[in-house]
Amino acid sequence: MTEEDITDICAKLETGWPETICYEVGDDEGRYVNLFLTTLNRSETWDRIRSQLIESKLPGGELRDAMIVTITGQDGWDDCLLLHHFDRAQPLDVLEQKTG
Repeated sequence: MTEEDITDICAKLETGWPETICYEVGDDEGRYVNLFLTTLNRSETWDRIRSQLIESKLPGGELRDAMIVTITGQDGWDDCLLLHHFDRAQPLDVLEQKTG
C-alpha cells in the first residue's frame, strides 16, 4: 500500500462519514499520514474505524499493521487513550461504552 493509497482512503472518508474528518501528510524521520476525526459519539466512531479500517479485508491488513489509533479526552493528550497500535506488544486502553 502506498502513501497515495492511504491519502485516497482519507479523501473518501472525508465525504462518507458523518464526523468531521481531515488529514495531513508529513515527514518526521519517515513519511506519515495523520487522520483526524471530530465526533460526538466516540464509541460509534471507534466501532466504525475498527470495522472499516482495521478489521476489513481490504485495506484492513496493511493498515492494521501500520496504524496507531488514539482518542483524546477532555484534557487533550493528557487523558488520551491508545485504542490500536501496529505493535501488538503495546498495552491498549479500552473505550468505555456510554450507558443509559
